[in-house]
Parts: sequence; C-alpha cells; structure tokens
Amino acid sequence: MVQNRWRAFQAEILSWWLNAIGMFNSGRVMLQDRWHLFQTKTVSRWPGASLFDSGRVVGLAVFAAAALCPLWLSEFKVGLIGLGLTYGLFAVGLDLAWGRTGIVSIGQAVFFGLGVYGVGIALTRHFSALFGGSLGIALAAILGAFTAAVGLRRVTNPSTMAVLTLAITLLAEKVARDWWSVTGGSSGLYIPPLTSTYSYYYICFVVSVGIVAVIWLAVLNRPLGNRLTAIRLNDRRAEHLGIPIFRERVIAFTLSAIVSAIAGCLSAPWMSSVSPDRVGIVLSTQVLVWVAVGGRATLLGPFVGAVALTYGQDVLASSMGESYLLLLGVLFILSVLLVPNGIAGLLNTGPQLADTTPAAAAPAAAPRADDGEVLAADDIVKRFAGNTALDGASLRVKACEIVCLIGPNGAGKTTLLNILTGAIECDAGSVALRGERIDREPPHRRVAAGLARTFQIPSLFPGLTVAEHLILARQEAGMAVPLPQAYARLERDHAGVRVELLPLSDRRSLEIAMALCARPAVLLLDEPAAGLARNDAAALAKTLRALREQVGCAIVCVEHDMEIVRNLADRVVCLHRGKVISEGTMDEVSADAEVRRAYLGLA
Repeated sequence: MVQNRWRAFQAEILSWWLNAIGMFNSGRVMLQDRWHLFQTKTVSRWPGASLFDSGRVVGLAVFAAAALCPLWLSEFKVGLIGLGLTYGLFAVGLDLAWGRTGIVSIGQAVFFGLGVYGVGIALTRHFSALFGGSLGIALAAILGAFTAAVGLRRVTNPSTMAVLTLAITLLAEKVARDWWSVTGGSSGLYIPPLTSTYSYYYICFVVSVGIVAVIWLAVLNRPLGNRLTAIRLNDRRAEHLGIPIFRERVIAFTLSAIVSAIAGCLSAPWMSSVSPDRVGIVLSTQVLVWVAVGGRATLLGPFVGAVALTYGQDVLASSMGESYLLLLGVLFILSVLLVPNGIAGLLNTGPQLADTTPAAAAPAAAPRADDGEVLAADDIVKRFAGNTALDGASLRVKACEIVCLIGPNGAGKTTLLNILTGAIECDAGSVALRGERIDREPPHRRVAAGLARTFQIPSLFPGLTVAEHLILARQEAGMAVPLPQAYARLERDHAGVRVELLPLSDRRSLEIAMALCARPAVLLLDEPAAGLARNDAAALAKTLRALREQVGCAIVCVEHDMEIVRNLADRVVCLHRGKVISEGTMDEVSADAEVRRAYLGLA
C-alpha cells in the first residue's frame, strides 16, 4: 500500500511538473509574440522607424556608452570593461560558428588561448607582441581549418564537432600545464602591466569595432552570410538549393578561430599572467554562456553577454568564490528557457538575410526540344544494412517529359530520388545528366548541373519569409529568374509572411518556386500532392503541366494519387521491391498483371 501511494504521489508530482512546463512555455511564447507585435506594429509607426528600429537604437546606445565610459569610471573598472570587451570579441568568434552556422564548439578557448600565449611567449622572450600574436592567429587559423575539415565531413555526426573540440581543449590544457619551458606550466607567464589603461582600452575598442564592421560588411551582408543562416536553419534544404555546405562550414569555423585568436591577443595585456585555464574547458563553457545570454546570431549580443557577466563575475567571485560557477550554470539554463534567443534577440525583428538578389535579370529561357534524354539512371543498387532498397532499377527521362513514379510503400521511390540528387550514394549503377556522369558528385554540384528537387514534407527555412526564401534561391542561381504566374502570385501576396504561417499548399508552392529559380533541366517532386485537399491537388496537377510548357523542364514525380498521375504523366514507371516492373502510359501500366498484384492488390 505504501508503495502504491508513493507511486501515485510520484505520478502526481510528474503531472504537475509537466503541466507547469507547458504553461511556462505557452506563456513565454505568448509574451514573445506580443513583444514582436508591439515592435512591428507600434514602433514601426514612429517617424524614422525604418532607419532607427529598437535594435539599432539600443546598439547605438551601447556603442556610445562603451566609447564614453572611461570618462567617468575608475581605472580598475575601465580595465574590467576592457577585458569584457575583448571577451565580447571572443564571443563574436564563437557566434560565427555556433550562432550563425549551428556548429557547436565546446573547445573555443583553444583558439583564444593561442592568441593569448602567442603574445605572452613573445613578451617573455623579448620579441614583438605583434609578431607573437600574428603567429598565434596563424596557428589558430590552421588548427580551426583542420578541425573543421575533419569534424564536418558528410560521414560525421552532428555531435562530432562538439566531441572533437572538447578533446582538443582538454589536450591543449594538458600541454599548457606540462610544457614548462615554453608555457611556464601551471604558474603561467608573466605579462607586464599596461602603461596606460585608458589608451589601451580605446585601442581594444577601435579594433573590436573594426573587426565587427568587417564581419558585417564582408561576411554577414554578403552571400556567405545568407548561406550560413540557411545552413543553420536547414542544412539539407540549403545543400539541395546549391549551397556547398561543407565548404561554407569550414570557412565559418576558420573565421571563428581567427576572430577568437585576435580576441586572445587583445586580452593578454589585461591579464597579469597567462595560465593554462586560458585554453581550458571552463573558459570554453563561459563563452557559450556569454553568447547564449547575450543573443545568438546577433552582433550586439556577444558583447552584452560578455561584458555583463565578466563585470558581474568579478563582483560575485569576491563574495561567492568558486560557487559563482554554479550560478553561471543556472543563468545559462534560465536564459535557454526564458529567452532562447538571448537579450539582443528580443530586439532583433528585422530581416534575417541581406538582399543579395542578382541585379541582372535572367535571359529568356531557350526552348528545349522534346526529344533526347536529359536524365539517365542505369542499374541502380542500394542496400541498407543488408536490406536491398533498389535492385537494378533504371530510369530514363526525355527533355520536357513528365514521368510519374508509382509503387507500394517501400518500393524504393524516394530512395531513387535521393540517389539521383546525391542525398545518398548508390552501391552500384550510374546517373547521368545531359550525358555527363554525376553519380559521384555532391548535391550542390548536381543542382548546378540542372537537377532540382522538393521533399515529401516541405523542407523550408523556419523563421524566414517567402521573400527571403526566394532571395536565397536567386542568389544561388546567380540570376533573377521571373517565376511563372502561379508562383509569382505567392511572392506578390505573401512576400513578408514567415513560412510557418503559410498553409501547406503555399509551402509546397514555395518549395517548387525555389527550385524553378535555378532553371533546372529536371525537376524532381516527391509526393507534391500529399496532404492537399482534392481541389488543391487537382490544381497542382494542372499547374505542373502548364509549368512544363512555360519553363521547359522535365519533371519526375513520385505520387500515390492515381487520378493525379493519370492527369499529369506522359509516362508512368512502377517500382516494386526496388525493381522497375512496368512502364508506359497510365492505361498500359494499370492493365499490367504484375502491377495489379504488387500495387493495386488485385489478382
């Protein structure tokens, strides 16, 4: 009886806790929505609101405060804020990897420490601090590029970079403690005091502002910045839009390492000594907290988080000792729960992408002949853990032809599309587009060659608007392609609407519109009518047939609705157990006895 009562009590507590979490999340979302509504509808009515939105006003205020604080603060407090400023630049470096690109780095302090030790070793050996810092930055760039190249390959897991950077920071801290002759071991390296705290503060301020300006102008406000945002939000969609995600991730992580090392160089003179904890796991954890509290994917947030917590840490450490680390962990958890976008994220209501739409309009599409093969897949074999998904399947598509793939669930239809687009590699067989082999090419190169696709569930970028999706698509296409009327309406009527607020039919239309921006030779559609109402599905079939005439591309469509297949397809291919068992017109395939047995369930 006691056990039953105890279990009932546990269940009641668990139920209460789950309800409390649900109410908390609902309240948080409601408050965030109301805050954004206030910003977009009330603040936007103010004169000049387009030039001075809330984020810019706060940013200018923080900039002015940072520039003027030495005029009224003591030398000690100026030094503390100066250290926080360089820590903020360190956090900006992490934000390039984590906040902008979605790469989790648990060992970011390694790159910061290379800058710190570069300056410290140079000063102790009577070399120029500039020389030592430059060497540390160069080593950080090399290590960052190597780490990214190893940890961000297609065969790795999302957690690989977290584990790899953690291992590197533990190794670096061990080396710093044991290499006495160079690093000074646990005692560290002595750094001579600054001759003028105020002068060096302004040096750090100008350098930090300059680096942030370069990041904004050369990275974030350019196609690279848009690509990093796309990769963070949906790397699969980004890759099938033509973005080389591996290359862009390596670039982002290398830049992250360089900025962190520069921050380390600037931080060294603020420290009385350089010790192994400058490359250790504690500092790596702290910078994660700074970015999370201040705001990911913002320029102001890392500085706000770093300066506030560095200043607060000095106050707390003097009263709490090492226990302040516990408080830091609690603050990190609360920031994730209460303000997942950080303090600066509350003010970030503007567009997430720069408008990088090519200025030149695309030339008129040349009419394509209706004969000649544009896509050929021969004898495709794919096995998953011994199970054969495709067993010698072949598919050939002519220019401007509409081919529908049908077959029961598990027949291998989506697997075939994934192999055609490079999402997975085949075990045997070949894929050629316009006569050129592409079966070993990554997805982004197949997109450039003329292959585009959509997914069973619309794969878009959450949080971006319709217009921003099309900016990305046209940016990667390198030309401003005018959309057919059916899709131009979506851009005209819903340009500023976030995609999660669109109905399913419009999300599917947007995905097709993005694919059309590249003027593909072949458009692959994976169950485009799934989940649509009957009238929307019929309209889609009509639109797709008209699309073939307007754009001049071939279409390969996986579909289960036989009425849509009948109205859409020039030719039907039926798959069963990874093999093509029949192809021809819809009447010919539906009359095939093997198709009836395998697909229609008839004798």
